[in-house]
Formats: sequence, structure tokens, C-alpha cells
Amino acid sequence: MEYNKRVSMNIIGIQGAFSTEAMFIFPKHEDFKLIEYPERYNHKADAYIQTNVLGVMKKKNAEKYQFILDQNKPKIVIEQATFRKNLDIEKPDDYYFRVGLNHYTFSDGIFKNEKSPDDRWKQIQREQDIEIKPWKKKGDYILILTQNPIDTSLNDLVKKPGDYENFIMNTINEISKYTDEDIMIRPHPRFTFRFNKDTLKDIKVKNKVFFSENLNNFNVTNGGEDIYKDFKNARVAISYSSNSLTEAICEGIPSIALSKTSHTWPVAFHTLEVLKHKELPQFDRTQWLNDCSYTQWKMSEINSGIVHKRLLK
Repeated sequence: MEYNKRVSMNIIGIQGAFSTEAMFIFPKHEDFKLIEYPERYNHKADAYIQTNVLGVMKKKNAEKYQFILDQNKPKIVIEQATFRKNLDIEKPDDYYFRVGLNHYTFSDGIFKNEKSPDDRWKQIQREQDIEIKPWKKKGDYILILTQNPIDTSLNDLVKKPGDYENFIMNTINEISKYTDEDIMIRPHPRFTFRFNKDTLKDIKVKNKVFFSENLNNFNVTNGGEDIYKDFKNARVAISYSSNSLTEAICEGIPSIALSKTSHTWPVAFHTLEVLKHKELPQFDRTQWLNDCSYTQWKMSEINSGIVHKRLLK
């Protein structure tokens, strides 16, 4: 559909598939309308808007997400920001949300951000006080950044309970093939109760494996100050697709992203075999920073209409 200033759209959000419970704010632009699920057939939708996506391990609101999928219409998907340092979701007008077409991940979302200019990155860097540090060449341990085991970013990895813990265990075993360095596991501080540490208690590798204890100073938006304590002495950071890798790369920590869904994919390594090298090649982060900056928008910008017009044009 061609979109211009004279054309309005019906962009429908369904309560539940758009989660106002998770501190997301429904846009105020006149093109958007939030409805209850029983009303779904009473509105002709040009597109839908939702928070997150249908999850393999998340059954809540699955029927609503599936309904939207079945309509075969464009979907505007809102999630937490790509760059999230110093953000406060309780100030939504100045808070950045990641906004993608059809998905929020790097491999599955459409952001229309290829070869972006640097204007938006300069704005985000200034507002969020993000320092891009030189690449590190040494450290005391390998840092594994874990995720919420039922998160939708793990849809193609986790199919049943225990799959994620087994993935972490296999990752540790694989790391031990290439290095005998210590391994720190950082549980997701908001979901430590969902990670079964007992799965790893009998692991037998030559490396010292231990859990981070810096899990107190965080908020619903980011890892807070404590995650930077774990970054400080890390030589390499590893995750399947945790957004914490974005922060690690800004800190100059060489990183391994094991899934194309990670927004760090263009500036990360993709195999654990690189750990056998004590000094890793360096990525130029310039264009990556520019492109990532065009994945996130303030609610005030979403309310103005420029975001959905840009994505749906």
C-alpha cells in the first residue's frame, strides 16, 4: 500500500498481543486502534501492531498472536531498545523502543536501515551517554551472557524445558576444546529462577566454571551497573542472541553471537573456534552503529506517525 500524508490506515492492536502490562505504551497516532480480542472481526485492518512475537515456550496470548499471523497482514512489532544504556521505561516519551516490521530480531525483522547515515547514532550516543571503547585484547575469563530460557528470541533453539540449559552446557564443553580459560556464566538477572543451575553441576571440563554474583543492580530496561562489572575483565563475550552483546561490543569486548537473530551479527564472530586465538581480528563498528540506531524510536516519534509510515510505505 502506498502511504502518503493524505492516506490513513487502520493499524489494529489486540489487547494481550499488545502487552500494556509490560510497561509498553500503545501509540496515540490516529492510525492505531487497540481492541479486545472478541472485537477482532469487527475491524478491517491494513496492518497490526504487537509487542513481541508468538513464542514457542510462551503460551499466554498465543491464540491472539496466531490470529494476527493468520491474517497475512504487515505487523509492526515493538520490543525493548537495541541500545538500552541509561534508558528509563518509566519515561516513555524519551524512551527508545525497537520497532520492526514483522519481527524484532536482526534476521527476521525489516527495519529499512541498511547503510543508514550517522545522524541518529550521534543523537542516541549523546542522549544515552554511550562510549564506544577500543577493542580489548586480553581478559581474565570468557563471559557467557544467558537469556530468559523462555524468551521468544530463543524460538528456534528452545522447544521444551531444559533445552536452554543443555545449550549452555554444550557451549561450555565446546569452549573447553579451544581454551582452558575460566568461564563466567551471567544469568539473566530478572529470570534467575528460570535457569536450572543443577544441570551444570556435574559438568567436567578443564576450565574453572563459575556464576556471576553481580546480579543486583538492574532494572526492567537493562543490566544496570552490575553488568559492567562482569564486562570489566572479560576477554570474550558469548551468547545465543542476548541484547547484552550489544553493550559488550560497545565496551570493546570481542563477542560471539551464535544466532543470526542477534543484532550484533555483523560485528561478532559466529563460531567458538575463534577462542583458540588469544588476539582476535577487529571489526569496524561504524556502519553497524548507524544501522542499529535506525531500529529504535522514541514513543513521541511513533506517535507522530513517521515510524509506521517509514516501515509500511
